[in-house]
Parts: sequence; structure tokens; C-alpha cells
Amino acid sequence: MCQRLNLSEHGYYRRVEWKYFLGVIGAVAAWIWSVYTWHRSQAALRAQNEYTRREGLYRELLRTMTVFYKGGPQNGVGSFTEQYRLAWLYAPDAVVRILNSLTESLTVDPKEASMSSEDRQQRAENRDKSGAKNIELLVVAIRKDLFETTGKATELTNLDVRHYS
Repeated sequence: MCQRLNLSEHGYYRRVEWKYFLGVIGAVAAWIWSVYTWHRSQAALRAQNEYTRREGLYRELLRTMTVFYKGGPQNGVGSFTEQYRLAWLYAPDAVVRILNSLTESLTVDPKEASMSSEDRQQRAENRDKSGAKNIELLVVAIRKDLFETTGKATELTNLDVRHYS
């Protein structure tokens, strides 16, 4: 009366399994690609945020550094110190080391009060030269950091930086 139809003899199950398998592979590949592109997008966003943060820090650091120039504002030491502290969070090691040297070269020794005026003047001149050199090195280190972040290179050295006070 009723005959049973054996579908496996005709290859029906194999074709369904193969098509199903291709669909699953396609879905998994699409999911992997979307995760990959999302990850790359997030990495680019983090890199841009980091660059923007560093650029803002360096801009303010250079702006507040005028307190160390001859004839510069004398009330800006606090804002420079604040930027110096922020550099410990966001700046690379090379910039922090140069900032340390700069602040050390500009620090006035309390023993200077007991020195003769000639010794004080000589020490002040040495401090000014050392400070100017550290500012030049700092500007080059900042440029290098910002340029490396964007994948570019800079060939400027501290000899190219002009320091006018």
C-alpha cells in the first residue's frame, strides 16, 4: 500500500547537510570579521584619544613654561607644576626624564644666599644654559612622541630648536 520513501538513497540529506554547513561557516566568518573590525575600530579610537590627551598636555606644558623665561610671568609656576605632574601620567619616559632635568636645573639652591655675588651669578648663568638646553631637548622629545604616535618621523634635533627668552 504505502511505500516508504528512503531519502538517503537519493542524496537529499547530504545536500541539506552541505548547504547547512556552508551557511554556518558563512555566519561564523561574518561574526569573526565583525569582531575583528570592531576591535580595530576601538584600537584606533583609543590611539586617537591618547594622542589628543598628549597633545593637550604638551600644549599646556609648553605654554606654561614661559614662567622660566627672562621677563616671563612669575605667577605661573603652579600651572607649570600641575602640567609637570600630569606628564607623569601621560608622557613617555624620555619626556619625563627631560622634565626632571629641566626642573632640577631651574631649582634654586638655598645655599646660594651664602655665596658671593660672582658665584651666584656664575651659578645662575650655568643654570640658564642648562635650562635652555633641557627645554630644547624637551621640545624634541615631545615632537618625537607625537610624530611616532601618528606613524610619522621627525628629523629635527635639539640643535634645530630656537630658544628665545
